[in-house]
Amino acid sequence: MSDGGRGPGPVALLHGLSGSSRWWSKNIDALAAKHRVETIDLPHRLSFGDTSAMLARWLETFGEPVHVIGHSMGGQLAIRVAAERPDLVRSLILVSAAGMPFRLDPRPHVRTLPKPPYGGPGIARVLVPDFFRTGPASVALATTRVLRGDQRERMRSLRVPALLVWGENDPLVPLVYGEAMRELIAGSKLVVIPRAAHVPMWDTPEEFNAIALSFLDEVERAPPREVAEPVFSWGIAGAVNGIAYRQAGRRRDVVLIHGLGMSSAYFKPLARALFARGMNPIAPDLAQFVAGPEEHARMLKEWAEALSIRDALWVGHSIGCNTVAHVSERAVFIGPLWTRSAHPTLRTFARLFLDAFREPLALYRYVIPAYLHTGVRRWWKTWRRYLHDVGCVPDHRAIAGARDPIPDRACVAITNVPGAHA
Repeated sequence: MSDGGRGPGPVALLHGLSGSSRWWSKNIDALAAKHRVETIDLPHRLSFGDTSAMLARWLETFGEPVHVIGHSMGGQLAIRVAAERPDLVRSLILVSAAGMPFRLDPRPHVRTLPKPPYGGPGIARVLVPDFFRTGPASVALATTRVLRGDQRERMRSLRVPALLVWGENDPLVPLVYGEAMRELIAGSKLVVIPRAAHVPMWDTPEEFNAIALSFLDEVERAPPREVAEPVFSWGIAGAVNGIAYRQAGRRRDVVLIHGLGMSSAYFKPLARALFARGMNPIAPDLAQFVAGPEEHARMLKEWAEALSIRDALWVGHSIGCNTVAHVSERAVFIGPLWTRSAHPTLRTFARLFLDAFREPLALYRYVIPAYLHTGVRRWWKTWRRYLHDVGCVPDHRAIAGARDPIPDRACVAITNVPGAHA
């Protein structure tokens, strides 16, 4: 991340596929003459949902709504962030942005090929090293996501000032896509730069800088718009003390702790329901599974303190209940594993097997990747470290699915709800 000036109206620059912040090297000084300017090198292996969530947390650090300028893939991400977190975005400048479904018709792409595709050979000194730094596998993965990414619904929802800047000779995202995008984004304007191709901020930097600064000045002179509320999203939002977490909204008033071998991804339906009721859930991923409940509780307390999480409601699921019981008295337990059985391992494993046939198939899109990531060895070692705590039944009520075979209803007071263990 690099920064420029310290003027009002901060500007964030998002580069395109297989690029880096160096793609803005011809623009930063001009923009920084009037604005605080920061760039970021985007990851290519994360899903767009996770990347946009992390971008939102980055934009929060500015302390005020930000002018976001996104090129190509960066424009696609900028659209997503502006739609999900309109409270963070002051305006959008989308430069040859992706986000429209690509047509099978090759003619718009071929039509510009006889013309120079880039602003001189100098860009190769940036393009080639960035490609190899990113890696062919990462570029291929991100390319698939760009091509499949359809942001049209999010474009229709945008209510921030938006400027579309396109190179007249763009062979990768031809002008026809910019024209279609202008129709979808309410109040947006389209500016076409002659002699420019897919990277107009590099091809014709003086013209691009003048266009961008004029638009930013216009937005700054306009009366501040009413700050919109964020919409629900559930991607990886950041990492603190080595613990990655998902978060919906600005506040952190409900903490969700997942079960053994899982990640916070499967809390998405619950998080959405809480968010719809005005709560802002946050869910850490306990990557260091080989630990006991006391150690996990200590890690989570330090993590919560680093994020200034206080007076939150803690919700544990499955073995996460054991951890939550050591973290906070303000807790909700879902599908706990506590039992007075003389053979808790045999009992739990047999009932987990039974539960596998009671869960909806949709759950396994979360279960299978999480279990493969955890691995049998770490899963077993973690269970062994939790085993001493499974027999310590606390004096608490819990919630469980009526078809959940795992909770020991003889020793834990259970309120039944529809469903199985998850």
